[in-house]
Amino acid sequence: MTNRKTVTVFAATGVAGSACVEELLRQDLFDVQVLVRASGQQEKSSSGLLNAEDGKKKRWDDWQRRGVVVRSADVTDHASLIPALEGTDYLVSCVPLFATESQYPLIWAAKEAGVERFVPSEFGFIYDWEQFWPTDNAHKTAARQKVFIRKMIEMAGLDFTIIPAGLWIEYFMAEPVAVMGDGNTRFSWSTGRDVGRIIPHILAHPASRNAVCPVAATAYCTWNELLEIREGLLGRKVARNYLSNEDWKRIYAAAPDGPMKAILGIGVAATECPEGMALWANWNALHLPGFRGTPLETLFPEYIEPRVSELQGALG
Repeated sequence: MTNRKTVTVFAATGVAGSACVEELLRQDLFDVQVLVRASGQQEKSSSGLLNAEDGKKKRWDDWQRRGVVVRSADVTDHASLIPALEGTDYLVSCVPLFATESQYPLIWAAKEAGVERFVPSEFGFIYDWEQFWPTDNAHKTAARQKVFIRKMIEMAGLDFTIIPAGLWIEYFMAEPVAVMGDGNTRFSWSTGRDVGRIIPHILAHPASRNAVCPVAATAYCTWNELLEIREGLLGRKVARNYLSNEDWKRIYAAAPDGPMKAILGIGVAATECPEGMALWANWNALHLPGFRGTPLETLFPEYIEPRVSELQGALG
């Protein structure tokens, strides 16, 4: 009988992180730990939506009752992080886009603590390619940083698993929906919850070691197909604008700095990527045929529509 690996999840109370922990518990293939920030440490959010401290405490208590080990550390300090990561085999980071830099101390501490594999927070495009696309924007800057983080992981002698997950549906459904291109290009679609759910399945697959695993955690379809399903559920037409790369660049240039500008940068990047590149690949269809994303008929009314309303309020 082989020893069970221990997976530690950082930023575990966000949408993806929470779903990851829950799926690890349901899957029951790994021992589970969560790494939490020392009390009072500020976290960052890509949307402006932050979990209340009391809500986090309730979640940590619930996980502990179910066998999860909760370890607290000053996540900016290597001396605090090293003992917190001891015993970890796989370290999974679910930090949001604007907290990407918080992973730097984790890499060094993981090396010192004997961690075997680091799964950095990617979950978007294939950044190795996006860093070379022609138009500079805030998201391309993040792409270059994520590529640098992967190089640091390799330099530290750690294994890695990179999980590009395409477009997160909840960020792009505010009306009028800004469609990337003519709506007929197939995209990998994910939600934060399904990204979290798929991570444990990817980790358990031998093909994920030192690999880039581009997934469609929720759906693999065109914009038009996705919006037609939404219209059928809403019983009305969904207002939409079809935007070319030139349109996206113009809108991006006019936008004020802030979270929305980075999201607009995703539109610039997506419309510069030709269909057929592995950016839109469906790794899970090949390696995880038993995994199913949340059905869109359930996802839209129960998660997407409420989430869109929350994000609109947070982004103003």
